[in-house]
Amino acid sequence: MKRFYYFLTWLVGFFALLSLDIFMEGLVFEWLKWNGTTKNDWFFQLWWGLVMLWLIFGLFILNLKFNRNKNLNE
Repeated sequence: MKRFYYFLTWLVGFFALLSLDIFMEGLVFEWLKWNGTTKNDWFFQLWWGLVMLWLIFGLFILNLKFNRNKNLNE
């Protein structure tokens, strides 16, 4: 059961990162008039870095949880 909760938390984290991106693009960058310029490149580099770290770390932990004690239902 803990595996399911971890997977659910991991999935909610992706949705949180996606909603952060939508908020920044839709409101903040429009307000600053940064859309279509290179001024927001730092944000997208940081955001994609966080997404990749979330993906790699999450897959690593999920792999450990699913492959460790296969016969036990943690």
